[in-house]
Amino acid sequence: MSSILVVEDEEILREEIAALLGENGHRVLTARDGSEGLACMSQNSIQLVVSDLNLPKMNGIELLRTCRTAGSDAPFIIMTAFGSVDTAVEAMRAGASDYLMKPLSFDELLSKVDRALESAELRAENRMLRR
Repeated sequence: MSSILVVEDEEILREEIAALLGENGHRVLTARDGSEGLACMSQNSIQLVVSDLNLPKMNGIELLRTCRTAGSDAPFIIMTAFGSVDTAVEAMRAGASDYLMKPLSFDELLSKVDRALESAELRAENRMLRR
């Protein structure tokens, strides 16, 4: 069972995503903003972060960069309703695994979550084998 952190300021969407991921066998933690997300990551082992781009206090890309600086290599999927090619490129350059446009397709979200978790698992196995 993977632990996934959902960082989304819209309560209804945050709860819908958490329920969907929970129904698909994941342990889901939630946060309303980037600060809560950082606190959650520091207290839990998180395998994947699904974060909105536009968050109060700290946007999704700032959250991603802060986590990378702190040593986390958990994959990030960034979601936004205000997407453009520039924001997608910025998210990917910052280290996001994937990018989703709102309104979300839950099938697409599940597919991207599965792909990100599988890729992270393969990277971890590769690091272990190199040691």
